[in-house]
Amino acid sequence: MEQLMDDRIYDTPLFRGGDRGVIDAVLERFPGRADTYRKGDFIAMQNSVCRSLYLLCEGSVHIHMTSEEGREVTLEYLSAPDVLASAFLFGTEKVLPVSIVASSPCRVVTIGRECVRALVEQDRAVLNNFLAIVSDHSLFLSRKLEQFALQSLSSRLIGYLRNNRILANLQDTAFILGVTRPSLSRTVSQLVRQGVLRKTEAGYVLA
Repeated sequence: MEQLMDDRIYDTPLFRGGDRGVIDAVLERFPGRADTYRKGDFIAMQNSVCRSLYLLCEGSVHIHMTSEEGREVTLEYLSAPDVLASAFLFGTEKVLPVSIVASSPCRVVTIGRECVRALVEQDRAVLNNFLAIVSDHSLFLSRKLEQFALQSLSSRLIGYLRNNRILANLQDTAFILGVTRPSLSRTVSQLVRQGVLRKTEAGYVLA
């Protein structure tokens, strides 16, 4: 395997517990590509054909979706080491429904569909890892859909604070929750009046 690859791929969830000899042999047959990205660069574009799996070896990314009207919703933030686009690689349509954007300088190794197929066929640990990754991402997306479709903005904000502990920037949080800043500001003010939130020097927290 050429040094073009990145040894940090073995730290990603896909290869944990795998047989290094088997993995190296497959990657020798189906060589991948290592790329670096600057903050703000698109690693993959929404609605592009999904032919590859992305192994995030360094840095962080955010995943977002844009509507036809231009409304943009951030679905999640991910930091290395992690695996990107796993849920879409073997789909019938083979289309990436989201964009992957570098949130910081990143290094990403891309391996093709045939490489992934060979890896899961030849190493049971990699197979189990891949199935777990796909399942976990599907569960995350289901919970995200429930959050957007069934919960009020107040409930979503409280859930956000339970996970992140503080609301330091209204604009960034509005972007994550998929709402406008004025809508979020009104909800925050309402929850403060109700005693659910309190303001600190660092930002808003649950009371």
